[in-house]
Amino acid sequence: MSPVQGLVRLRKHQFGRQADFGVKVNATRAYPFQGVPEVDLAWTDPEVDEGSLDPVSAPRREIPVLGASLSDPQVNYNSLPLMLSAFFGGDINPTGGGTAQTWAFTPESTTVDPMDTHTYEFGDDVLTDWYQLGDGILTDITFTIPDGLGAVTSDQTWKFGSVSSTGSTDMPVDGTVPTPGLDVEKDPALLYGKDLALYIADSVAGLGAGQILDALHGGEIQLTREVDEKRYANGDQSFDVDAYATASRSIMFRFRFAKTADTVGLLSESDKWMSDTAVTRVGRFTFTSTALAQVSGSIPYSWTITAPFRYYTREEDAIGGNTIIVLEGHAFFDPDDLDGVFDTTVVCTVTEPELGS
Repeated sequence: MSPVQGLVRLRKHQFGRQADFGVKVNATRAYPFQGVPEVDLAWTDPEVDEGSLDPVSAPRREIPVLGASLSDPQVNYNSLPLMLSAFFGGDINPTGGGTAQTWAFTPESTTVDPMDTHTYEFGDDVLTDWYQLGDGILTDITFTIPDGLGAVTSDQTWKFGSVSSTGSTDMPVDGTVPTPGLDVEKDPALLYGKDLALYIADSVAGLGAGQILDALHGGEIQLTREVDEKRYANGDQSFDVDAYATASRSIMFRFRFAKTADTVGLLSESDKWMSDTAVTRVGRFTFTSTALAQVSGSIPYSWTITAPFRYYTREEDAIGGNTIIVLEGHAFFDPDDLDGVFDTTVVCTVTEPELGS
């Protein structure tokens, strides 16, 4: 008797960065994500009188909705270039002559960075039923630093511009899907809350003396943007997206603070929130792993974020028998001090070919 096919544990998520919009590529790396694609071809019945209680006329195709809600229960440093590329774009490539690769993303605010689009392959052991989704971008990603400072998690919302399948006659895949020879990294360097140092100051220059000690229990880093889909009548007989346009972007930080002199009371972070006028803060998140991205020179895996922000809300919460406060800050474009909105650098071992051209 043949085994039953279609095993959940044999699902895989494979991505490759595209060189050109609308041109799907072979995947270059497998990622330890969880979730499934959302493919709605928008078959729609006509609202017409047909002399029947039941539908008679065939449905029509409308604009498809193509996405994926994926999660990562333990983010690793080598997954960060994909996520940051798919959200910020910029056609960034790493620097570094050894195994340590440095990816630096400094998104523009007053001009528009080119979008990085990605091809996504998803399926299981049934090779005749794999999806290939093109022009993938992230519209929302939330990194959660858990109370207790365990592994950081991520929740990702993907948007795609086209879909094909190894099991479709009218919408066949490009190339070989799934791309063979890709396996998830078996022992990656994980991103832990315990490895985080948080600095908050009035300016970039003050960050060195601005470390917040004995206060941060956990929190969130949330990146969100609104993206319009553009379709043009080019005679290609396709519902595929022809271009994306970013309409807006929002970057938020949520800090789960113990009550200390840095976080409550006069001249504290809470005092900066409860002000007659908005007070500029500059934050720096520095994650430094105990694992080395490069043995020579003892270069650790790391992720650093620097951003100006202003506090918007405060909430009351508790952890065990102790009260805490939750402050939410929104990043903003600062043309003077940081000359930017979000400056982030990842040191990992992912090379340009592993992410994609």
